[in-house]
Amino acid sequence: MFTALIETLKDHGRGVHGYSALAEAAYEKARSGPQAAAYYVLAKQADDFVEFVERMPVPAREIDAMFDRISANAAALDAAFASADRAAVLDVLNTIAHDSAAMRTTG
Repeated sequence: MFTALIETLKDHGRGVHGYSALAEAAYEKARSGPQAAAYYVLAKQADDFVEFVERMPVPAREIDAMFDRISANAAALDAAFASADRAAVLDVLNTIAHDSAAMRTTG
């Protein structure tokens, strides 16, 4: 479900265009269906990365790290929703939100 969004990056590249496309796809899912919070946190994470990349040059290792981070977050959301454990879902959402907030203060 959420890892399918990662295909957007593979289709559009791991640069600004890919993360912009991922953000738009995730925002659309958040607007139109269930699991809105999960899609929103992924969209926001991708959007924040686009904003960061547009402001300054980013080393390839940072781009690779973001790909790994957002891929892991999507996989964690898939696993949490598959478990049908609301506490697990909330924990993953909080972890992603915390990570995203921390990246904004240091990035």
